[in-house]
Amino acid sequence: MGLREQKKYRGLSHLVTFPEKIAIKVWQKILPYNPNNLGNWSIKEIKPDQETSVIERELIWQMIDLYGGSKNDLEGYVTSGGTESNIFSSWLGRKFFESKNIKKEKIILVKTSLTHYSIEKAADIIGVETFITPLNEEDWKMDVNGLEKSIRELKKQGYKGFLMPLTLGYTLTGTFDPFEEICGVMRRLKKDFQDIEFFLWLDAAINGLIEPFLNESFKPFKHPEIKTFLTDFHKFGFTPIPAGIILYRKELRELIEKQIDYLSEKDNTLLGTRSGIAPVACWAIINYLGKNGFKKIILKRIKKKDDFIKENKDIKGIDFISCSHNLNCGILVKKSFRDKKWVKKAGLNFREIEVKFVHSKRKLLMSKAFF
Repeated sequence: MGLREQKKYRGLSHLVTFPEKIAIKVWQKILPYNPNNLGNWSIKEIKPDQETSVIERELIWQMIDLYGGSKNDLEGYVTSGGTESNIFSSWLGRKFFESKNIKKEKIILVKTSLTHYSIEKAADIIGVETFITPLNEEDWKMDVNGLEKSIRELKKQGYKGFLMPLTLGYTLTGTFDPFEEICGVMRRLKKDFQDIEFFLWLDAAINGLIEPFLNESFKPFKHPEIKTFLTDFHKFGFTPIPAGIILYRKELRELIEKQIDYLSEKDNTLLGTRSGIAPVACWAIINYLGKNGFKKIILKRIKKKDDFIKENKDIKGIDFISCSHNLNCGILVKKSFRDKKWVKKAGLNFREIEVKFVHSKRKLLMSKAFF
């Protein structure tokens, strides 16, 4: 079954993206050569015959520029997607705290009820506890005041290292955590408590290839608190699965470098051996479409989302959760909802989700919708 048939069959609740033809051709042409981008281009001498590593380096430099960063301060590599990137960020964060003499049992990962499930997986792998901080019930974002209260309470319990994955585009709602305000809170808390450390990163798996084309002032790394940034090309980047990127501050690299004992080089990636095809496909897409191409497609799909919400907002018993700079939304069902035919026609998949807000914890029936 082709991708377009899959989308028709599965409906709005399933994230099925259509790769551009140029990205598919890249895979078809390069696959017979089976290139291996072992390790990371940033810590080894790239030879002329390692063309896919050269292209990966160029891709990362272009992405750093897209997010308003500097290649003197940042580097990164192509991952298999958001789960790998979140595990990498958690691992890097734990090593950062260890370099500050904070023991593992004093580290905690703070998230919300909507944070991607891969974060729980990452916490389990690196061996730290998690804590759910509340969402704001009005805008479905991490509540800033609630977060500060959470940190202060956890500090009283003895925690000193705080892993903080912030989400730009929750899978279920499309809403953003207010990372700029949160960075300000972290600075204030650091003044109050000299013995605590924070490691923040932005999980922009969904919106990382949307926001910069709609918001020219989007420069996450201007905040020194942000240590890594991740996004996926196989979501709204029009490349085949798997394809994501992780960007991180260059000075953190030495915390996880490992010598490859059978080669004269080091590795600071999670997987080590990586396909060299995905970086070329990502590079081809951003150079083929350009900023104007991305923006044109995004605006068209946002209009489709807005039209869907407008056409259905008067249906009794449902509420839409959305914000302007995304291609997905959340749909909340109330007890008064009765139109099951509409659910089937739209291809929605409702699940009961327990959500922690500032003043309550509620079990809600919700579905995501992608456009």
